[in-house]
Amino acid sequence: MQNNSSYLSKYIPNSITILSLCCGLTSIKFSLSQDWKISIYLIIFAAIFDFFDGWFARKLKGGSNFGAELDSLSDFISFGVAPSILIYFWTLSSLNSLGWSVVLFFAACAALRLARFTADIYLTNKPIDSTVYFTGIPSPAAAGLTLLPLFIYFEFDLSIIKNSYLNFFNLAIIGFLMISKIPTISLKSINFSKKIAPWIVLLIVLICIGLISNLWLTLIILAITYIISILYTIINNR
Repeated sequence: MQNNSSYLSKYIPNSITILSLCCGLTSIKFSLSQDWKISIYLIIFAAIFDFFDGWFARKLKGGSNFGAELDSLSDFISFGVAPSILIYFWTLSSLNSLGWSVVLFFAACAALRLARFTADIYLTNKPIDSTVYFTGIPSPAAAGLTLLPLFIYFEFDLSIIKNSYLNFFNLAIIGFLMISKIPTISLKSINFSKKIAPWIVLLIVLICIGLISNLWLTLIILAITYIISILYTIINNR
């Protein structure tokens, strides 16, 4: 029985990570065929799977160095390559080599950020308390900010938001923020005490209702809220 439990604790999180990786790769396929919305849905599913693989690893106490390395590889594909490829074929392809260069820059920044994150696991003295903050923008959040122009475009049909140079600088800035050392909020820092637990549950329910009723507007609100949280943590830690 103990062997079965150990088997599950090791392979359930890794199986969920593989699902996240498959979603990221399939998103690239739909970006190539210009099915923008399906590509975005798959990146969202990849983010959901990415959350739950860590959650299951903590609950089942099945975290391992192998799982950490696999998670970084999955995140690179799903949140580094997939969103930048999507933005490239949506608007940046008109800039030719200039548009492709910023895609390479973003993907390289994602790889560097994930390599640093994996290396920090083995450090005992960390420059920033990982229980309170992340160092730089996490790759799933960076993918969401990268796709924010698409969310706005689908919700409000603003043609100006599809401007190639606007998306060029957006991709470049987010790539830089990924490898920066600014502290960004971590869910681990939220105190889920019994007193506020009902409010947390209510907030999650409201977000789920918003995602079902109006996906793009809800994603816009979540992205803007996250941007505000970045400004808050920067000011709070000056």
